[in-house]
Amino acid sequence: MVDYSSKKITKNLLDDIKLAIKNVRGWGSVEIYVQDFKITQITERNIKKTSHSIRDL
Repeated sequence: MVDYSSKKITKNLLDDIKLAIKNVRGWGSVEIYVQDFKITQITERNIKKTSHSIRDL
């Protein structure tokens, strides 16, 4: 695991953030978790859009 500081943003950290953004397919989000001035987690979330009605279930 690479040690990323939120005070000194390295090229490697930016590359990881860019990759996470590229991995979002259409709809989603990228979450960056910071603890004690260190990036501890980058989470990629992909959302699948639907249009199903649950009224008739």
